[in-house]
Amino acid sequence: MSYNPPHLHYDRAPIREAIIDVQIDQPATLSVAALDVQSIRARGYPESRKLFRGQMIGHMEAGKLTAKTEADQCGYQFIGGGDGKHVVQFRLDGFTFSRLAPYVTWEQLRDEAKHVWASYRQVVPEARVRRVALRYVNQLDLPAQLRDFKDYIRTYPEISSDLPQELAGFFSQIQIPFPQIEAMLILTQAMVPPASPNLVSVVLDIDIFKDNLKSVSDADIWGALELLRVQKNLVFESCITNRTRELIS
Repeated sequence: MSYNPPHLHYDRAPIREAIIDVQIDQPATLSVAALDVQSIRARGYPESRKLFRGQMIGHMEAGKLTAKTEADQCGYQFIGGGDGKHVVQFRLDGFTFSRLAPYVTWEQLRDEAKHVWASYRQVVPEARVRRVALRYVNQLDLPAQLRDFKDYIRTYPEISSDLPQELAGFFSQIQIPFPQIEAMLILTQAMVPPASPNLVSVVLDIDIFKDNLKSVSDADIWGALELLRVQKNLVFESCITNRTRELIS
């Protein structure tokens, strides 16, 4: 089926979560306590939780392997945004802003993330940003009676003709470089439990990022995210067919 680029707004957009992520080189003097920023609560994020990073440590003694798990606090998570659909992470190694469904617009996502980033930036004013990422997790709810995934998605598992053609589940992940914008795409697709028995649900997870940024200015950070957003839209459109567009329009 040919690719016919349409407008990029869908009334029933399948976005389940949209994520902006910024990773930094952790300043040596940064403490977890400093990440409990009070100003973010005044912006409508009253609920907070501690974030922990865990690791498993193995030890071999007398031929016997033992393991223990250690968890260190690495930051705070804040939840709010008026409707409780915004989730923010302030971590020792970076910042994440997430919008849960229902998604509204890129402009609203970006502008709110900018405001929250400003609060984080006050804590790490000189930190070097080393990675920016944009990730959109979509769930395509397709008719259960579909005869072939290729009628709805353009990147799909191809089963050998020597095997039974009925598919009960799949998971795939591919990595594609975009050298023209110095970015990398991780495209993940998987069947997930459907919303209802008359549907087949497929997650289309688009994670596109830029590593090794040459500048730490906020203008460059948000400029890079704008480029990633344009590419993300092109990736999404390249992965679906007109039948899927009809379902989400």
